[in-house]
Amino acid sequence: MKLRYVIAQVLLLSILFTAFTSKAQQSDDLINILQKKNIITQKEADSLRADQAIKEQARKDKENQHGITIGSRALQISGLIQTEYEGFQQTGVNNTFLLHRARLDVKGDINDNWNYEVYTEFASTTKLLDAYTTYKIADFLKFTAGQFKVPFSLESLIQDSQLDFIDRSQVVNALAGRQTDVIGNQNGRDIGIQVNGSFAKVDDRYLFDYTLGVFNGAGYDVTTDNNSHKDIAGRFTVHPIKNLDVSADFYDGQGNYGTPAKNYLRNRGGFDARYVIGGLSLVAEYDKGTDGVIKRDGWYGQAAYFVIPKKLQLAAKYDTYDPNKIIKTDRTLIYTGGVNYFFNNWARFTLNYLDRREEVTQIPNNIFEAQLQLTF
Repeated sequence: MKLRYVIAQVLLLSILFTAFTSKAQQSDDLINILQKKNIITQKEADSLRADQAIKEQARKDKENQHGITIGSRALQISGLIQTEYEGFQQTGVNNTFLLHRARLDVKGDINDNWNYEVYTEFASTTKLLDAYTTYKIADFLKFTAGQFKVPFSLESLIQDSQLDFIDRSQVVNALAGRQTDVIGNQNGRDIGIQVNGSFAKVDDRYLFDYTLGVFNGAGYDVTTDNNSHKDIAGRFTVHPIKNLDVSADFYDGQGNYGTPAKNYLRNRGGFDARYVIGGLSLVAEYDKGTDGVIKRDGWYGQAAYFVIPKKLQLAAKYDTYDPNKIIKTDRTLIYTGGVNYFFNNWARFTLNYLDRREEVTQIPNNIFEAQLQLTF
């Protein structure tokens, strides 16, 4: 009897191991075989199946804590909340807490070819960020129509929740339809159509990605275009080795801006690169733009490293921008140091210190920022 008990316990451990490393059906088949050979009793078999079901459900519950899926893949709901504190060195500017972002994302795959996304911002004022549908013919050919991000600038295209720093770079804010662009803050988005895809697959990765789109040029969440001209944007990326992305992009269009508002030239061009090796990521981007007769350019370089894998990340950034190439004394530099602490896959706390420097007259305008982020 004792020998039988020992054998049964060893077999039970083997089955539990199988439950973690194989599919549930395989484990159930093994239990059936052991039961037929009279190695375990019906009661022991039922107990094993119950334990297996509990562990499987616990695993699924753990996975689903980050993201909610309703109605299989047809309806997926997620969101982003970022609460920020800003401390200003500059006299007369009040330190403040603010709701940086509060967003709800609804998306899904209707079938293997059709998918959609509706992404809404609720912080400050309610804004519709994304609202588009995509039709996929193959990996090398996809069509998208609606409101979405313009394919220009690596940092502009990175999701807000995935940025290594709280704020984007000066040149990206100025030339990618964001905070200081001549057409106003459009969150890098516009209304139009685009075609994109990936091709030349080697092993498990593609060598090339491309995107080409036609847009109104008036920005997001607008009812009508403000001029008859349609803008063109494109981006091409090569992946020469694994985890290395090198891209070039352009934007050719007109913007309706100024006082009084008129149609002016609004062109952009740039290139960027990103390389990740282990816990280290390196990113650099250069962009230039022409608004009417004014030429602008800037670039940034940054590095981030996980000193504790998946938990504690240190980051540093050099950011320079010239808002007018004719004026030789208006370039600004920002040195940013950052710390990211990841509580888990969906909660993160970020600290940034921005050392801001002007080319001629120094202004005491450094900024300390802290942000708590939760995604779901």
